[in-house]
Amino acid sequence: MLAKLIKYDLKAGIRIITSAYAFITLCALFARVMLIISDIPHGSFKGISRILFAVSIFILILSAIAICVITLVLVVLRYRNNLLRDEGYLMHTLPVSPVKLYYSKILTAMLFFITDIVVIIFSIILSGFPKYSGIGWAEFKNAISTFHYGSLKYGINGNFYIVCIIILLLVALYSSIAQFFVSLNIGYSLPFGKGASKDLISIIAYITIYIISQIIIVVLFITGALIADFNFADETAIIGYTASMLCFSIAVMAVSAIIYNTISIILMKKKLNLE
Repeated sequence: MLAKLIKYDLKAGIRIITSAYAFITLCALFARVMLIISDIPHGSFKGISRILFAVSIFILILSAIAICVITLVLVVLRYRNNLLRDEGYLMHTLPVSPVKLYYSKILTAMLFFITDIVVIIFSIILSGFPKYSGIGWAEFKNAISTFHYGSLKYGINGNFYIVCIIILLLVALYSSIAQFFVSLNIGYSLPFGKGASKDLISIIAYITIYIISQIIIVVLFITGALIADFNFADETAIIGYTASMLCFSIAVMAVSAIIYNTISIILMKKKLNLE
């Protein structure tokens, strides 16, 4: 049933975001054409094509930001409308536990954001901007190899860093989405307020949770640095400390996500005040 819920959410959301994907792809294609024209040795359109290439890259960057914003708004609104407002009366009568309803939304959100990243990276490569900047596949592989073998110099596996960074990004993304959802659950669980006022309470809850979480993270990192008492002048110690901090960051984000999940599911089971 969880797979069916995710499939339903993907179908509903993809219709909205597909147009944004199409637009950024067209911007990338236009930029690539302008780049090809600007490489022609002679031609009256050469100078104009360079300007158009720069403009198209600027629009491409704005489009990438817009895609992320659209996805965030889509995810938040669908969660609010499907589970916390009028549609919630229907959704909560389905033969599905609140746990599955919750995870269907958060996993769908993860899939959308990961797809955004893939589309954005593909569009940037398609535009030819990396090649224009002197960054090709060969340079990328060389950078990865240099990072890997450079890390071995200090007795650290560079692949470990890369894997940790990828895991950290995924866990941080999950935790961020869960933070939005728990804020909505808190706002719509209170017995007072209606409509826009509940949304305002949810925004206040999000800001409060964000500030508290950032303070806790900063305190934990400072405490860890003081306990470690390492020498900043020692490169090996700094690299070792960085590796420890990566693992620690993953653990902190994972614990935060678990806390957000737990609060959201408890509120969904007991205290939701649906409109």
